Amino acid sequence: MISSGEDIALLRAIISGNELAIRIIYERYSNRVYKLSLVLLKDTGWSQDVVQEVFIKFWNNRQTLDPDGNVWSLLYVITKRTALNKLRDIGKSNSNFEKIWANISYVSDSVHEEFIAKELSDRLDFFLDQLPERQREIFKLSREQGYTHQQIAVQLGISPNTVKNHIVQALKVIRKYTQETESYFS
Repeated sequence: MISSGEDIALLRAIISGNELAIRIIYERYSNRVYKLSLVLLKDTGWSQDVVQEVFIKFWNNRQTLDPDGNVWSLLYVITKRTALNKLRDIGKSNSNFEKIWANISYVSDSVHEEFIAKELSDRLDFFLDQLPERQREIFKLSREQGYTHQQIAVQLGISPNTVKNHIVQALKVIRKYTQETESYFS
């Protein structure tokens, strides 16, 4: 998901300590945080706990946030780590571990895979939107349509080398954004 100008303004307000901004971000993203944690934890109560923990961490770490960052990407990383930490803590208690194990058996792996695929698709769309129009077009023809460099070159009336250069540059941008996103809260 692409951060809107409004999200960026809210993120900057949070960084400067504006409590109203964190409430707005909470209203906007708490449901997505809950759904992600539910996929990972398979328990509504624990997932509700994770939502609270995520937004507390987000607020407490506001000084380290990138003012031009993607709000959902930041929350996604925090949620994933918080839920995995919760799982580790739950594993320490046998009764809780048995409860989660029973719940896991009822949830289809395909639901989890669909959720992760949707999140990855949203992130890729965000990264692609950062590319210049021509680069994005060439990248999509190559990766989504499966065209060869030669086919793209013929279709767009450019050299195969130019196609290759655009794809290499697109991959660099995607790699950069991916690394920046993953480096938050590590």
